[in-house]
Amino acid sequence: MGKLELARKFIDAFNGRDLDAFVETLHPDVEIHGMRGTRRGREEAREWATRPRGGVQQRIVVEEMREEGERVCALIVREWWWDEEEEVDADGPAASDEMAWLFSFEDGLIREWRPFEDRGEALAELEGARAS
Repeated sequence: MGKLELARKFIDAFNGRDLDAFVETLHPDVEIHGMRGTRRGREEAREWATRPRGGVQQRIVVEEMREEGERVCALIVREWWWDEEEEVDADGPAASDEMAWLFSFEDGLIREWRPFEDRGEALAELEGARAS
C-alpha cells in the first residue's frame, strides 16, 4: 500500500471509529502529536483515537493530499457534528476548521502524525522533506 493510500486509511479508520484498522496503519514506534501531548506506540495511539459516543464529534474531510519523500501532507477540514445526528444536517456542521495533517512513514507504516492549524506551516515541513 502506498503512502497516500495508507494516510487515507488512517483518516477513514479514524472517521469510522475502526480502531483495529487504525492501528494497522501504524508503525510499532508511532508518535501521535495531539493537543494534549505526544502519545507513543500503538496502544497509546489507540487510546488517543478512542472517542466515546455522544456529544460533538469530529469528522475529517480531505481536500487534497501531497506526497514528498517519506511524508504525506493532507489538507483537511475538521468538521464538528453532533453525534446523535444519523444523517448529515442540511445546515452543515456545528463548526469547522481548515487544517493540515502531516504523516511520516517508516517500514511502510505511519511513524509520526502531527496536526497543523496553519496549512502553510505543514506544507513548509513537507517541502523541507524534499530539501533533505
